[in-house]
Amino acid sequence: MTQDNRNYLSINRSAHYYDIMRTTVFAFVGIAAIIEFGPDGYSPALTMLVIVTAVYGIIAGGTAIDDIGSLRDDMDEETANTHFGKSLMARNLPALKMISAVLLGLAAVAELYEIFT
Repeated sequence: MTQDNRNYLSINRSAHYYDIMRTTVFAFVGIAAIIEFGPDGYSPALTMLVIVTAVYGIIAGGTAIDDIGSLRDDMDEETANTHFGKSLMARNLPALKMISAVLLGLAAVAELYEIFT
């Protein structure tokens, strides 16, 4: 793999991660609107939608972050010494992955709580 290709994939996977998070957050907002303005009572379909949204965000987002980490680890010395390389190396990807997963999980728990109460 050429260095240009590796840089392109790294930037693209970062964009994919942000797209996944944006899609997941918008889905949670839509579900929250349905919970707030929809009929009261338990809804199995809405419950599954919350679970699927959380799982999608956690797994797809985590995969994108893992790919970014793999591409980052494959950087050659010359690229690692550039501003882009230093910026990429400075990112705490495991923390980003964990924080993303926890926040999406908390959003799912909050919506499930509203569905069940």
